[in-house]
Amino acid sequence: MIQKLNTKPNEVPKILEGCTDTRWTNNTIYNHFENPIDFMDTIIANKELANQEGKFYIEQGIKAYKKLDEKDSSYDKLYDDVAKKVKSKLIARGFKTSLLYGNVEFSTENTGMMSKTRAMLGRRDCYFKNSTYDDSKLFHDIYINLSYSWEVSNSTIRNNSYALFALVSALSKVIAMRVYVVNHVSGKPSNTCYSYNLKKFRMPIKPKEFLFFTSDSKRTFGWASYEMISDAEATVGNPENTVSIADFNLDKQIDEILTKVKRRKPRLLG
Repeated sequence: MIQKLNTKPNEVPKILEGCTDTRWTNNTIYNHFENPIDFMDTIIANKELANQEGKFYIEQGIKAYKKLDEKDSSYDKLYDDVAKKVKSKLIARGFKTSLLYGNVEFSTENTGMMSKTRAMLGRRDCYFKNSTYDDSKLFHDIYINLSYSWEVSNSTIRNNSYALFALVSALSKVIAMRVYVVNHVSGKPSNTCYSYNLKKFRMPIKPKEFLFFTSDSKRTFGWASYEMISDAEATVGNPENTVSIADFNLDKQIDEILTKVKRRKPRLLG
């Protein structure tokens, strides 16, 4: 749903209470969106608030998003290669091979974990049959920090985005996961922070869309959002309790999730 872009300081959204930059606790404008498409559409709809530079970023973002379906097979090949490495790392940590490579089965029995897509299609077998889905208390949230400078290369962000998607995609077969994006920037007259829910519980994500909204959108719609509110030189933010996409460490993230799984659901391990 398209919304009006906030241009005045407001309270921290509840979902981001633990992901703020303590250096700039006051006078920060927060714009949170339920999904990345809402974020993109809102920036486009509020184009009149942007200066010439901001309007340029918007046009570049529109062009980049339209080209998503034009990506060649090498794009998907790169993801497949990364996904294999991620699964190998998870199996090396002890995750069951059958869970990471097996197909998800569905049942008519209410297990507490439902496929929303199948339910909307009227399928009676819309519940996850796999026993690993019977504990709704086991879930994991990842807050991606897009607050990085222009000096970080596009290739670094692209590769880290692939690795993060592969991790989330593999573990979503085992754990209910959500992914949020947070981008906090300091400037005048106000600091700005936009965020959106990139993946919801039990909802699939597409590699190309995931990549766009963790890399291309930062240098297009992200900077346009900043130009709509501030006109001073930007300073990179550092929101707490987030995973930096610029310095993403796959092994560290796997170990953190593994610690949680061992404590809550040891039978997911071999």
